[in-house]
Amino acid sequence: PGTYASTTETAEYLLQRLGLRRQPLLAEGPMGMQQTSVAGQGKFRILSFAGNSAPDHVDHYHGMGAFLGGLR
Repeated sequence: PGTYASTTETAEYLLQRLGLRRQPLLAEGPMGMQQTSVAGQGKFRILSFAGNSAPDHVDHYHGMGAFLGGLR
């Protein structure tokens, strides 16, 4: 994508290093985002969402309250 790793590449790196696999999961997330998979162990989670456009990325900022609320 450029001179830096994308969020997808970063997530894949973490999953490989930790020996974790994504599990397909079609669900609606905050702001109507389309969740496509989840991976994790214990309290660690990587959530994957569809979208590559600027509005898709902005939805993550607007949904931050829901994501942070899940940390409790």
